[in-house]
Amino acid sequence: MYNDYSNKAYNLNIINTNKFKTITIKINFKKLINKEDITYRNLLGKVLLNSTKTYQNRKDIEIATEELYGLNVSYNSSLMGNYIVSSFNLVFLNEKYTEEGMNEKSIKFLLDIIFNPNIENNEFKYFDLSKRLVLDEIDSLKDNPNKYSLQKLFETMGKNTPLEYNSIGYKEDLDKITNESLIDYYRKMLKSDLVDIFIIGEVNNDKTVEVFNQNFNINTVKKAGTTHFVEHDKIKKTVTKNKEVLPFEQSNLNIGFKLKDLTDFERQYVLYVYCFILGGSPNSKLFKTVREENSLCYSINATHKAINNIIYIKVATDKKDIKKCFNLIKKELTKMGKGDFTDNDIEAAKITYENSLQDIEDYQSGILRMYQSHIYFNYDLLEDRIEKIKKVTKDDIINLHKKIYMDTIFVLEGDINENN
Repeated sequence: MYNDYSNKAYNLNIINTNKFKTITIKINFKKLINKEDITYRNLLGKVLLNSTKTYQNRKDIEIATEELYGLNVSYNSSLMGNYIVSSFNLVFLNEKYTEEGMNEKSIKFLLDIIFNPNIENNEFKYFDLSKRLVLDEIDSLKDNPNKYSLQKLFETMGKNTPLEYNSIGYKEDLDKITNESLIDYYRKMLKSDLVDIFIIGEVNNDKTVEVFNQNFNINTVKKAGTTHFVEHDKIKKTVTKNKEVLPFEQSNLNIGFKLKDLTDFERQYVLYVYCFILGGSPNSKLFKTVREENSLCYSINATHKAINNIIYIKVATDKKDIKKCFNLIKKELTKMGKGDFTDNDIEAAKITYENSLQDIEDYQSGILRMYQSHIYFNYDLLEDRIEKIKKVTKDDIINLHKKIYMDTIFVLEGDINENN
């Protein structure tokens, strides 16, 4: 059973179910994104999880988690269209299976990490260590050809939009961050961010609301947010082509497409079926044609990012086969627009979608994400999803194809001897 206990400072969402022995809590701080936010928030998460005034170092925190019956606490910052969302996550065993009072103690442990940082003389403890860890993450991006080439695609496609940003951060921004500026940023985040709390598990709703009312130290009145969805005002008539050569064994072909004027039904359901048929499984058109029949790639798939209104195709191949892969992909796209796919293809996509919905019900994290998507993106809840996916028709898929525009091609050409 779902209940919303929103107030003007934060929104508290409780999904009460006795299906699980654990309780999961996600506390989201979100704001409209600026590039500098990404590095600040990645660094801030590491600093806060390393030390509080109560738990002075990682060893103290680890001891506390064991005393709280193996409680797990984590942090992640993600890009959701026009917003950056920083999440403090907590999973702990319900006091029903431990001892009375442990639910409140576990929640207070998480709130201690958020609101009681180890600041002395206007400096975060473990600031320098955390900064080195962020730098290592930034430097490692170029070591992964798949992630790096995809990020270069997004940078080109999303110029001057949130799509161009990576989720790790930037060295030039990290260099500018001082201990004092990070503290200022932290305090501003607490004061001005929109805050959403999601709780799933078997809880006493009234008691849980009381715990947050008494211990969640944010009272600032917040205005309602705007849409997460990134819209593309202009569609280019010509496709942008970029290439970079790096010393990798494989090459990567990435093709980006912008979507315009999709309906809610198309975005939630038709888009999934389209991408599944095109390149979402070993039985997809791209996999069969490019990999199985012509042996031109190591992997190939088509994926959508509905929040950003894009589709992208990723191909891992050899540089000598890049042009052949691209030509075959264009042919398969043309076939999609002509309806050259079967009713069995559509049915396979629907069955896979429905199976994934069944998986959602088996995991707290999946149910929580579904409610988060419902609140943030106005996506349907489970029962509506089951019914609406069945309604996708062949004509829907053909009509969607008319709203898909090839925008950018980025090739990361692997040349293992390039720098030798």
